[in-house]
Amino acid sequence: MESARAPITLERVASAFFHHAETVLRPMVEALPMTMWATDLELRLSYAHGLPAGTPLRYELAGLPSRAAGDEHPQPAVFFAHRTALGGENVDGEFAIGHRVFRLWLVPLCSPEGRIEGVAGCAIDLTDSAQTIELLRSSEEKLAVAQSAASLGSWDFDLVTEVMTCSDELFRLVNLEPGDSPSSIRRMRRYIHPEDRMLLDLSIAAACDARTAFTVDTRVVLPDGEERWIEHRGRYRYFENEPVGIVGTALDITARKLAETTLAHQSHFDALTNLPNRKLLVDRLQQAIGAAQRSGTLLAVFVVDLDRFKIINDTLGHAAGDALLRAAAPRIASALRDADTVARAGGDEFVIVLPSIDSPESAARLARDLNDTLAEPFDIENRELYTTASIGISLCPTDGETADQLIRNADAAMYRAKESGRNTFCFYAPSIHARAVDRLVLENQLRRALENGEFAIHYQPIVDANDAIVAVESLLRWNHPLLGTIRPDAFIPLCEEIGLIVPIGRWVVRTAIAQMVAWRERGCAPQRLAINVSGRQLVGSEFPRFVAETLRDYDYRAAALELEITESAVMGDLASAAVTLAELKSLGTRLVLDDFGTGYSSLAYLKAFRVDAIKIDRSFVKDLPHDRTDAAIVSAVVALGDAMGVRIVAEGVETAAQAALVRKLGCHELQGYHFWRPLPANEIETVLRAQRVGGSSRFA
Repeated sequence: MESARAPITLERVASAFFHHAETVLRPMVEALPMTMWATDLELRLSYAHGLPAGTPLRYELAGLPSRAAGDEHPQPAVFFAHRTALGGENVDGEFAIGHRVFRLWLVPLCSPEGRIEGVAGCAIDLTDSAQTIELLRSSEEKLAVAQSAASLGSWDFDLVTEVMTCSDELFRLVNLEPGDSPSSIRRMRRYIHPEDRMLLDLSIAAACDARTAFTVDTRVVLPDGEERWIEHRGRYRYFENEPVGIVGTALDITARKLAETTLAHQSHFDALTNLPNRKLLVDRLQQAIGAAQRSGTLLAVFVVDLDRFKIINDTLGHAAGDALLRAAAPRIASALRDADTVARAGGDEFVIVLPSIDSPESAARLARDLNDTLAEPFDIENRELYTTASIGISLCPTDGETADQLIRNADAAMYRAKESGRNTFCFYAPSIHARAVDRLVLENQLRRALENGEFAIHYQPIVDANDAIVAVESLLRWNHPLLGTIRPDAFIPLCEEIGLIVPIGRWVVRTAIAQMVAWRERGCAPQRLAINVSGRQLVGSEFPRFVAETLRDYDYRAAALELEITESAVMGDLASAAVTLAELKSLGTRLVLDDFGTGYSSLAYLKAFRVDAIKIDRSFVKDLPHDRTDAAIVSAVVALGDAMGVRIVAEGVETAAQAALVRKLGCHELQGYHFWRPLPANEIETVLRAQRVGGSSRFA
């Protein structure tokens, strides 16, 4: 029996279709990560998906307080948004509901006839996404701060689109505003220093070929012309084994480069004078030697040592000494050619390398020029200081073929120049090396001579116009255990150079005064004792204090002590020497200007030091009575002395004719081998007893 079937109508077909659509669409809708709902005209929920009961959104949709959010008052933001949709407008916006943030879309629901019957809405919870975005923003801010602090910019260049994006810090590195972003790597390349562009190009290309990262340092030129050093690091991005982009960083390393440059400069240049130091000197000298050997030309090496520098350094302090070295350096450099090198080897010693000179005479001409320019006064700390230079010269290949040999031999020649009177130059000779060795041995023995009691004092009488002995000059002798008696001119300059003159000078003062006291007690003491004083002893106020202490210890009259000074002893610093000599004068001692006439500023010394006596240098006496010029000079000095009330002493008198003439010309006292040679104390005592001691000199 056939069952009855419901008739197939349009309504049944439509119902079946919508049922099928709902069956298919519901899982899809439910799979969407959003909330969906529908309301009627009274905003009562007619459909809700993903909107659990009790959520803030459900209460908000109903216009009720959000109890889940702990809010006792209605929050009608969403409620009013629905009212807007009921008015026929679409709504799209973000709403804070409770502690969460939602993105809502609302549209009116209309009947087939177009009447609004409710609202359809959907929402996405943006809270977690907002937090992620905030974290990302915060991270980007921190990255920007870190990049700024580190002076590190970043960039990304797309090889396909040729578009380049840069970080803000990269703009700052090249003084650009973010809107001025280079759109391509070629535009960015314009900021690279022209000399460095090829290096950057090759580094990037090599990284592509080797599929490695690249690192290269270049300079960038800012719009205002300033240069900065940038360290570029980067690597290629690949897609399916093909390069599609380049990413990189740009680090400002200007400070590091400056530090590296400074360190490199300090390792090769002297910090005080900014001249090459010994390390760079040796390097340049070795190169010059190689060039001279290849070309067959002559090479010269100078060692230049400032005379009496140690006295100036000790007198005025290291600051003044440093200032003198700084002032001397450009003077030396100004006398050289562009191809020449002058370096500070240490202390007050400079070394000059002269490549490709024509002849030894060319080196001699330069040495004379250096002597002249360094003899000019220096203005140091508002003081006029004088110094000269002793120069030693060695030649390549005759005097050596290595840097060490040439410097060592020039140094030996320099010491020979000092022994020759300073302010001169000397070429190296094989005999000088032997002298240098002897000098080193002598220096070592000299350091032990004082403690070994090897020094002695000889005394040379000074007579008045009647040949009566009125004074004796103490003259140091070195009784060497192997070489016998050594004259002072053979070792006194070395004592001054190595600083031994100060303790030796103190020994001379105490020993000579003690001898005068002994002669006084025996009734044969001359009126005065003359002692030579070195420039080193005039440093500061120590020597005046020592003299005062010695006079007091031996109860010796200060007016009977004459301190002989030379122009060379005080020429380094006239003002400072004047202070020390004034202290000595205040003790009551007498000052004698020795070797008068051999310096160019003798009259200035007479005015500055208020001397009691002048000793005419032996060079003006030795050719008398035959040289009329010398006779005129002696006569003029005597006239000057009479006008100033200063005693005039002629030294170096060796003949009766000389003695007669200087007496006739008016010299008050005489000294020399014609009367007496310097004698040991026991022998001079015999002379003192036999002579009429204490003659008629009006200057006693």
